[in-house]
Amino acid sequence: MSLDMTRPASGPAAGRAHRPTLASPGPAVLAIAGIFLLSVMDGVIKFVAETHSTPQVALMRYLAGGAMAFLVFAALRTPRPDRATLRPHAWRSVVVIATALTFFYALATLPLAVVLALSFTSPIFIALFAGLILGERPGRSVLTAIGLGFIGVLVVLSHQITSADATETSHLGIAAALISAVTYALSMVVLKSRASRDPLATIVLLQNVFPALLVAPFGLLAWTATDWKELVLMLAIGALGTGGHLCLASAYRSEEASRLGVYEYTAFIWAIAIGFFAFGEVPGFGTLLGAGLIIGGALLASRRRRLPEPEVDVGP
Repeated sequence: MSLDMTRPASGPAAGRAHRPTLASPGPAVLAIAGIFLLSVMDGVIKFVAETHSTPQVALMRYLAGGAMAFLVFAALRTPRPDRATLRPHAWRSVVVIATALTFFYALATLPLAVVLALSFTSPIFIALFAGLILGERPGRSVLTAIGLGFIGVLVVLSHQITSADATETSHLGIAAALISAVTYALSMVVLKSRASRDPLATIVLLQNVFPALLVAPFGLLAWTATDWKELVLMLAIGALGTGGHLCLASAYRSEEASRLGVYEYTAFIWAIAIGFFAFGEVPGFGTLLGAGLIIGGALLASRRRRLPEPEVDVGP
């Protein structure tokens, strides 16, 4: 994978980029690839979460991810981050760990399809936070795309909730999934504010190390024995998480956060494919209809206009 460190163009060429044009495929492909890797990771996490507590799963996930990210950091000979770099990433880690804990809890208490459907509200919050924090003004096509994708999610979610029992659709699990969508959106907007300034390897390394430190006391208190198969799965989770976040960090370096947020909806497409090929699950009509709306929204979001790079720091 090529880690493109190039900043957006300036001068006359940049002025022409303000006119609506077709989006460059690079950021979109990277975002979709990153979401695919993280979708596979979610499935593995749900399996592990059936036998271990949420804090322990989060700790193992970030320890494994930190080890993988450090290998990338060392291989690229990335300079050590200074204090000015560490501070915003320390703040972002609070949001990241809040996302992980609430999302992992939702995975452990709700069906995967329901959790994913609820998590797809995150593009709405990404667009809102991008406007409030970064000054982005998503155009009509982005807002329409978000609306189409969200309607598709509602189509899928209505079927899942009405067919599930009371335990699977517990209020706490649903609340946790929605909270994770809000905190995830905030973490992605904060990522956008740093993606053009810090090396990608540094971003992903700190995104694993700081959350591991924060959750370590809770994970160790709730620790239960793991066998070698579970350790292998945790290493796989670390590799998938590191690869996924490298792709997302690279994508957010050169594209508007509100526009890339729409591609979060493709996670449900990956869930359908993984469920069919790995577990023989055949999606129903409602699932396919919702997926069609999600794909339509993602395609509509391919039209864009370039905004200047944000010059803001997020967090204390």
